[in-house]
Amino acid sequence: MREAREQTLDAGRVVGFSDGVFAVAITLLILNIQVPDTTISLRDLIVRQGPSYLVFVVSFLMIGIKWMNHHRMFSAIRRVDTTLNLLNLILLLGICTVPFTAALIAKYATTSDAAYASLIYGAIWALNGCLYTAILVYARRAGLAAPVEHSRRMLVLYAIGPLAYLGAAAVSFWNIYAGIVLYVVIVSLYIFPQ
Repeated sequence: MREAREQTLDAGRVVGFSDGVFAVAITLLILNIQVPDTTISLRDLIVRQGPSYLVFVVSFLMIGIKWMNHHRMFSAIRRVDTTLNLLNLILLLGICTVPFTAALIAKYATTSDAAYASLIYGAIWALNGCLYTAILVYARRAGLAAPVEHSRRMLVLYAIGPLAYLGAAAVSFWNIYAGIVLYVVIVSLYIFPQ
């Protein structure tokens, strides 16, 4: 155990790097909304780009809430090792793909492929949810996390999330907007500390 402790690093560097990735991902969301060069009326533009506005707000909220939970999770994690760093990097990879998957929903929301775009979006969030769980479980088992009660409650909620995101994707096959609303409802469960 002494050797393992010598190979761990302070979690602050991981949190700082992660903050940067979350900030870039949340900023990239706005690039999907553009003012066209044509002389289309403002009203028509808003109607035409309505799905883009909706997905921007939903994705902004989702990334922001996941960023808050990343901080909460790492408040219990004091040290990191290589495995925990890799799990966090894979999580950040998933966060980086959110602007792309949000753009897919915005582009295909009014087509017959809307549900498939939502399925990709939901699958990314389900994967991210699995990674939150894996990080927390690994940190607790490796002795890298402080044994606090809220980490157990966080673990239960993190374990439920991936299934719920896949459920929202499934609802999108019935109605794309109902699926999008369900994504917001699910992520709202993570707003307040666990």
